[in-house]
Amino acid sequence: ARIEKGGKCGYINKKGKEILKPVYDVVSFFFKGLVLVQKDDKYGFVNKKGKEVIKPVYDAAFYFSKGLAGVRRNGKWGFVNKEGEEVIKPIYDWVGNFFEGLAYVRKNGKYGFINKEGKEIIKLVYDAASSFREDLAWVMKGWKHVFINKEGKEIVKPIYDNACYFYEGLA
Repeated sequence: ARIEKGGKCGYINKKGKEILKPVYDVVSFFFKGLVLVQKDDKYGFVNKKGKEVIKPVYDAAFYFSKGLAGVRRNGKWGFVNKEGEEVIKPIYDWVGNFFEGLAYVRKNGKYGFINKEGKEIIKLVYDAASSFREDLAWVMKGWKHVFINKEGKEIVKPIYDNACYFYEGLA
């Protein structure tokens, strides 16, 4: 359970033992064994034993998705693994979570897709992008939505003003 003491937050187990001492300004919820914490306006992750596995050194952070978490430092986004290693350096203006092996990223106002090694798989040429669902993602070219596959090939042409994800074969 989340606790607060003296204006600081932590966690206790079902026996009332503090497993995460109340030293953080904000603690979120545990997800896949880690909790996102904030201390002195910096974010990191702590495990259920109370160990800071990723020190609070980031300006912002997302929860882990497929083993990687988006983190922001000095205004740029990248990704860390659960050991705290920056596997994709913070060079992007924005990042999405990994879905189906790819994450959308934005740099210099344009979106594209990278893999978990940080390799650009689909060039950063789009005006907006979404995560892949059912092997397709919508992207924007100008003011029209286009569906692309993981090779960047247009599957549905840019004729729609708005679009959403595919679920059960339909969007």
